[in-house]
Order: sequence, then structure tokens, then C-alpha cells
Amino acid sequence: MDVGALANLALNASAQTQQDLMTQTQRLSSGLRINSAADDPSGLAIATSLATKVAGLDQGVQEIQDANNALAIADGAMATMSDILQRMRTLVVEANSDLESQSDLNDIQSELTQLTLEINTISESTTYNGRNLLDGSASSDFPMPTQIMTPLNPSASGGGTLYNGVTVSNSAPEVVQSFTVNSFDPTTNMLTVTVDFESTDPNFGGSQIQTFQVVAGTNQFSGLPPPPYFQSTQQGFGASVLSFAIGTLTAADVGKTAVLYTLNAQTKAPGGNLSVNSGDAEGSVIPIDIPAVNANNLGVSEVQVGDSLINEGDEYRIDYAIQYLGAIRAQVGAQNVSLQEAMVNSNTSAVNQQASESAIRDLDVATAVTEYTKDQIQVTIQNRMVAGVQTLAQQFATLVSDAIVA
Repeated sequence: MDVGALANLALNASAQTQQDLMTQTQRLSSGLRINSAADDPSGLAIATSLATKVAGLDQGVQEIQDANNALAIADGAMATMSDILQRMRTLVVEANSDLESQSDLNDIQSELTQLTLEINTISESTTYNGRNLLDGSASSDFPMPTQIMTPLNPSASGGGTLYNGVTVSNSAPEVVQSFTVNSFDPTTNMLTVTVDFESTDPNFGGSQIQTFQVVAGTNQFSGLPPPPYFQSTQQGFGASVLSFAIGTLTAADVGKTAVLYTLNAQTKAPGGNLSVNSGDAEGSVIPIDIPAVNANNLGVSEVQVGDSLINEGDEYRIDYAIQYLGAIRAQVGAQNVSLQEAMVNSNTSAVNQQASESAIRDLDVATAVTEYTKDQIQVTIQNRMVAGVQTLAQQFATLVSDAIVA
């Protein structure tokens, strides 16, 4: 019997088992199957890549939450503006009554002025982390030029509408105009129409109320060149700000009135929409766009108590402002919903990729404990085997020595 070879075999097996036992001990103490690149080179590379994606997604979720918070702040500010606009409309309706004294009208105008200033204050002071949200620097939209609105424009019985082809200068002050068909004279076949052109701008130069004759069945003012007709400031002697044509009028149009008003060109601070990194991949961003909201852009920067036409124009402008602000709030709310869905998607993706990484890197504790127990038993057996081989060798050596002496 080769006792030495048997001992060496037992020692080698014991050394290997000791190494396995050390590995299992390290894994159980850390809870990881992969503690070094030597444990699983390819598995470590895959797990590291997954961990990177999970970290990016987790940070992306935080960025999306920050964007949601910013949108909530902007919407809260616009909700206050909406309340202010409702109050302004109430005041204009109150002012458009002959029962109010001049003192009452002055008080109404004072409140309207302060409410307009408050809208601008909110616009300038609504910020998130030092960045203004409502000055247009967070929007890629182009500001709208001077707009012409025709809230009241009935059809002309001879064709077209009472107002046709209205244009306005982009630098024109805010104006309001009414066009009314007053009467028809069958003897002369003439219609009498009145054009009332007004503005609250101090440089406009006062209201312009003119009466014209129109031959029934035509669209031309009698005695004037063919349309379009131009309206200017300073009682017609200043800069031309508005031009319009009319529809073909007949006697059936008597009593009809059309109204138009203009809105100043919008303004915005330099800048573009905001980008929120979702963390999903390089260059994966979600755009956030918050338009510029202030009294000028809402069309209520020049709300002034005046005659019935001025007050009517104020009502139309405030109605426009309420609807326009509502549309912006809907846009912001839609972006908020989109961000929430993106956040849910990122969280789901992060959880699933974290599970994939865990499956590669983390330890199966039950299996590891079984292996650890097996290795302990094997080490005990192997140690006893080595000890037994050494005892056997000593006994064999004693027998050989006794045989030689005898």
C-alpha cells in the first residue's frame, strides 16, 4: 500500500475543499455570488452594465419628479391668474352700467389696474430653483403677432360677412371697432351704416364715430374709393393701423352689428423648452414647454373703464384671456400626466433591470448554505482521513522495524 500517496490525495482534496469553504464563507458574509471578477467574469460585466442602467433610471425618476413639481408650481400660479381674470370680468360687467357713478367707476378702474399689475407680478415671481417659469424662457413657441378677433361678425345677406379681409399693423395700439347697419331708404336705395373706432391707448387720439352711405346690393361706401378702408389714429390724421372691407349689404341687413378688437403682439424672454433627462439612455429626454403668461400676452394689459364699446371690448378681451389661459393650463396639465406616465415606466424598468442584476450578482442563500455544510463535512472527513493515514503509516513503520530487529 502506498501510504504516502494516499495521504497526499487526502491533503489535496482537503485543500480544495478548504478553498471552496472560504469562497462560500465570503459569499454568505457579503450576500453576493460575485465578489470579484474571478468569481464570474462575464456575469460581472453584465451585472455592472445593468447596475449602470438602474442608477440612471433612478436618477431620471428624480428628475421627472422635479419637473412635475415645477409644472405644479406653474399651474398653481396660473390658477391664481384665472381667479384674477374672473374678478376683472366681474368688474367690467359692473362698470358697463349707467347706474354707476363716476366715483364708482374710478374705484373699479383702480382695482382693475391693481389686478393687472398683480398678474405681471405673479408672472415675474413664479420660479423653480431660481428659474422663471412664466416669462417664456421655458418655451420654444414663437410669440404671436398683433391679432384681430371678430367675436361678432354676422353674415351679410348679399354675400360674405359684415367684416371681410381685416388687417392690422403689428405696431398698432389695441383698438376696438363696431360696424352697424342702421337703416335703409328705399327712395334712394341707400343703407346708412355707422363705424365706431376707439382705443384706450392715450396716443390714439379719441374715439372716431363716422356715418357712411352704402348703395344696397354693394360692398362699397358711397363717395369713397373701393375697399379696403383704412383707419388711422389721431382722428384719421395719424398712422394707419387698421384696414377692412365689408360684405355685400341689402335691406335685410338693417340692425346687424359686427365687432372686432385687436390684441397686442406677444412678448417672451429668450430661451426654449426645458429638457428633462429620463435616464433611460444617452440623449433620452422629455421636453417641457411653458408659454409666456403675462397681462400683455393674455390681452388684458390695457383694460380701461370707458363707454359701452370700450367696455364691450374689455369683456371680449377678458373672455379671450380666460380661454387662452385655460388652454395653457390644459397644456401644462397634459405634460404633467405625460411625466407621471414616464416616471411609472422608468420605475418599472428600473425594478425589472434590478431584478436581472440581482439574479446574476446576488447569492442563492439556500444553495450556498447547503454547499457550505457539505464542505464542512468533507473537511472533517478529509482531516480524519489524513490523521488515519498518518497513524497507519506509523504503525506500519513500527511493524517493519520490529521485523528487521527480529
